[in-house]
Amino acid sequence: MKNLHIIVEGSSEEVFVNDVLVKHFAALDIFVSARKIKTGWDRINNKPAKGGLLKYIKFRNDVLRWVESDNGRANTFYTSFIDLYAFPKDSESPYTQQIQNIVDPYKKIVALETAIGQDINHPTFIPYVQLHEFEALLLVDPDRLLTMYPDGQNGIARLKRDIGQMNPEEVNDSPQTAPSKRIIQYLPNYEGQKAQVGPLVAEDIGLNLLRQKCPHFNEWINKLENI
Repeated sequence: MKNLHIIVEGSSEEVFVNDVLVKHFAALDIFVSARKIKTGWDRINNKPAKGGLLKYIKFRNDVLRWVESDNGRANTFYTSFIDLYAFPKDSESPYTQQIQNIVDPYKKIVALETAIGQDINHPTFIPYVQLHEFEALLLVDPDRLLTMYPDGQNGIARLKRDIGQMNPEEVNDSPQTAPSKRIIQYLPNYEGQKAQVGPLVAEDIGLNLLRQKCPHFNEWINKLENI
């Protein structure tokens, strides 16, 4: 058996990993676990605050802490599940201006993942950054949103017209037109329900179709299947 630890950006990714990827990789004798990035301290509940990626160093530290806590355990691998949308651009981030200026999203994401891999510098860490955020997976088949929003037919129809024939992974990262922003524009209730609805819809679409329509996502799953 192999162990695969996934550092995730937020609750949507965590639920998707636990509800979809855990089952998929269990069939390959790979045990998957997910952990949200620690972002600080929740003073109200007196516990670590988790979720979100405001500073790159928080992510980096979490990955290295997990590696260190495993103390070189055999057959143990690590990966990330974080968004390109709003990826930190602070002075400690590998998301340099040179990488930001790359126009082709697939070349950009390869350059960023390569830079992250070089920075983490651990042989069993596989960097993955989602193009452009988790909700790109939902745009593979927007009609599946109807299950959660049965009164949203008109909004879903407008969402489909909006994205047209775009590759879901190429729906861009503008604060107005990122995948989640487009969904919220036409289905406003989604904004407060992202962590619950998003993973359910992605699971309903199914891993096979997600892989067919999202080449970069599929490439990541292929790498993990072959660890």
